[in-house]
Amino acid sequence: MTTPADGTAGALPKARPIARSRPGWTELLAPLLTLLFAPSGCTSRVAPVDVGAGCPEEPARDELPNPDPLLIDDFERGDQLLPRLGGRDGAWIRGDDGTFTSLIAASSTACAARGAHAGHFAGREFTSWGANWTAVLQNNNGGTAAPYDASQYAGISFLAAIGSDVSAPLSVPVGVTTMDVAWNGGICQKCMDYYRTEVKLSHAWRQISVRFADLAQSGIGDPLVPLRRDQLVGFIVWPETDFDIWIDDVRFEPTL
Repeated sequence: MTTPADGTAGALPKARPIARSRPGWTELLAPLLTLLFAPSGCTSRVAPVDVGAGCPEEPARDELPNPDPLLIDDFERGDQLLPRLGGRDGAWIRGDDGTFTSLIAASSTACAARGAHAGHFAGREFTSWGANWTAVLQNNNGGTAAPYDASQYAGISFLAAIGSDVSAPLSVPVGVTTMDVAWNGGICQKCMDYYRTEVKLSHAWRQISVRFADLAQSGIGDPLVPLRRDQLVGFIVWPETDFDIWIDDVRFEPTL
């Protein structure tokens, strides 16, 4: 109850008794509805999330989980290096044909699914094979690729979405490279026929899971061999059209 603004406490006229009927459901629920929907003076149960211009919708509201050996990268370092977890010490490596008018591949604070950073991969107007972005799992010091043993995992999951200036849905090839197909693996004659599938991205963040068992080469490479999980080189994103991709919380999954 509020008190009069002037603080007066003069005598009040006696109120005439008013006969009342049994209260209905609306009257009984009114106090509860007031508490639930009061515009001020109470704490919201779901914190609002500000979505910047051009960013994907529906970022995650839960807290950032603690890093664990399954995490490949959550971009919270703010650079291209992968966190040193699970015996990995690699980095994100960009490849491109040099024909673009614009190209971004970086950790960014502009739009994040969870936490303060997300990976941003965007490019336009390629005239050849385009661009790819690979989380290379092991540091090879610029030489021959180094294999990572992922035989204990069933696949990889990640959060992903596209910026609002790209039409949805956008089909994006993703997958893994191995020593057999990597351009610097020392094995392939026709390289980079990596093990892939296509995922459809929208303007809203969503979690995507990719099973190693569902990945396959396109058939143009040499050699054409089954995926060797103990010879993984990296997780690769290779769009085929103009793109504006946001990615976060990339991790191995023991079961899928």
